[in-house]
Amino acid sequence: MSDAVMSLAGDFELAGRDQWMELVEQVLRGAPFDKKLVSSTYDGIAIQPLYTGADHGGDNGLPGVAPYTRGSKVVGGPWQVRQAHSRATGNDAVLDDLSGGADAIELHIDGESSLEELEHLLDGVPATVPIMLAPGSEAAIWHLVSLWDKRGVARDKALGGFGMAPRDPAVAESVANTLTRNYANVLVAVADGVRLADQGASEAQELAGSLADGVAYLRACEQAGLDLALAADRLEFRYAAGVDQFLTMAKFRAARRLWSRVTEACGFEPAAQRQHAVTSGAMMSRRDPYVNMIRTTVACFAAAAGGADAITVSPFDAAIGAPDQLGIRIARNTQLLLREESHVAQVIDPSGGSYYVESLTDALATTAWGLFQELEAGASLAERIEATRGERSRDVATRRLPITGVSEFPDLDEPVVERPPAHTDTELSRLAEPFEALRDAADAAQLPPTAFLASLGPVAVHTARSAFAANLLAAGGIRALANEGYSTADQTAQAWSDSGSPIAVVCSSDEMYREHASAAVAALKEAGCGYVLLAGRPDESWGADGYIYMGCDVPAALEAIHQRLEL
Repeated sequence: MSDAVMSLAGDFELAGRDQWMELVEQVLRGAPFDKKLVSSTYDGIAIQPLYTGADHGGDNGLPGVAPYTRGSKVVGGPWQVRQAHSRATGNDAVLDDLSGGADAIELHIDGESSLEELEHLLDGVPATVPIMLAPGSEAAIWHLVSLWDKRGVARDKALGGFGMAPRDPAVAESVANTLTRNYANVLVAVADGVRLADQGASEAQELAGSLADGVAYLRACEQAGLDLALAADRLEFRYAAGVDQFLTMAKFRAARRLWSRVTEACGFEPAAQRQHAVTSGAMMSRRDPYVNMIRTTVACFAAAAGGADAITVSPFDAAIGAPDQLGIRIARNTQLLLREESHVAQVIDPSGGSYYVESLTDALATTAWGLFQELEAGASLAERIEATRGERSRDVATRRLPITGVSEFPDLDEPVVERPPAHTDTELSRLAEPFEALRDAADAAQLPPTAFLASLGPVAVHTARSAFAANLLAAGGIRALANEGYSTADQTAQAWSDSGSPIAVVCSSDEMYREHASAAVAALKEAGCGYVLLAGRPDESWGADGYIYMGCDVPAALEAIHQRLEL
């Protein structure tokens, strides 16, 4: 056998970024590189089409070592499957989740509660199962402590968390109580980034806001004379996991780096951040809710790959109402499939070394730290979030940020999924809401609303815009009456008249429009059509009453159609 070393790339000439750019410029043919190939996050971070080692700022260390960018653990291990429950789901669902593989329960107790109510909800739950109170459930804290005492759970064996807000005036006292009473495994406070994400915050805004809450918590503990290292160990950070898997992974990595920097600045050993990931509520839809399974699977994978310590996956039907057994089971099993069968947890920081993720982590950490410093100086986070929510809403409206099954590829024949009503988070701003309101209005109509597609020319000529128009109309609950196409304006007008639809949408190619659009629009109006749209960029010479096109404000266009249809 030869001792020669085989070099698989030895026969090929090494290519660099310059050579790649030459090929790209040939394809772009003069089009702006930044406009065609570079996008931006809502924090203004540029997403390049190609990353190299030169784009990464430096060494992020090793897993389990400060600054913990690469993870809080030295070796791989399973994350905690923490599933959410409330009064609406009930005791049977809690027990089913635990018997099916869930590790911990997050309880959402809204408003006042009683010990008896909590005792019933947790009846049969072993003392070895952590009971985490969700943020906003502080009214149940002493009921949970009383329940542990009633069941004879030793204080050093009690497992759970109180979910207190870091800025709660009583938080330092609660930390002191858990320390002096030897509740060694009970977390006290939660810096809730999910709340900010639900309001519309960007990734850096979520990081900066939760970091500011964490620092406020440390200040309160310091003023109370508590050991900051011990106090920091009683704080958990809760972050939203979204459908952009790389951005989600980078966010969790950046969050650990930022908190390590804060703890070091506070004068004690840099600490690993406790992270709880919750699949984003903003991305969930009521229409075509089964697509939510795909969204939550991507989000769960991203959170796990990003190093989250605990993950909560929302049931696919959570946006509709109280989830049923199927929704709860799928949510739990999504985690178990990723953890136990795909073995995602066996690899520490799988994105580590990816030039893209490393660069994105650096950019997020830098941006979030700068915003955190501004917040410390008195800047308003609410104003920043409001601006981001407006920008994202515009992207949803123009479908630059598409929502599958809602704004894109809606199914008008989908069976309606109904669930019992449940508590609604008033701070949650779901992306799909404008389109869902239009669908609801259309469903409430006595007759299903329709729009006639006045397609000009053969199928090969009009099909692109006919399909575009049908898809856009369906997003507002309006069924398109399609056809093979018409060769004359009179044929088009007669077909519209026979259709019984009150509106028409002219669809064809730009070339066909130049020859026939004006005549077709005029013929339709002369036949009695009171509202004629044209699928294409606005051109007053064609005489249409409105235009639908790529990049238009879709809800606004659909609202105008609804008004014409008197929906």
